[in-house]
Amino acid sequence: MKASLGQALARSDRMVGRRIASEYVLVPLVGRGADIDAIFNLNRVGAFIWERLDGRTGGSAIVEALMEHFTVDRETAERDYLRFVEQLTSIGALTGPTKP
Repeated sequence: MKASLGQALARSDRMVGRRIASEYVLVPLVGRGADIDAIFNLNRVGAFIWERLDGRTGGSAIVEALMEHFTVDRETAERDYLRFVEQLTSIGALTGPTKP
């Protein structure tokens, strides 16, 4: 699946995100058929995006929030968002897309 800004993606129930101290990690859930070989560490931008992937909020709105929160230009925010959601999709961490 090619990510787009018009999609509203949601976190998969096969993956759980947790903040542990100053780190944010994604952990596959074994009981739901996911591989346990990897725990994924997210940086601040990744954690910010992950927390907003609720299945209702479109990519454009998340990009706007990125621009405001991190004081970054639109081109950078869009590139970072699209790259990140494609990585999440490749590990089965997202479901969707739906139209917001």
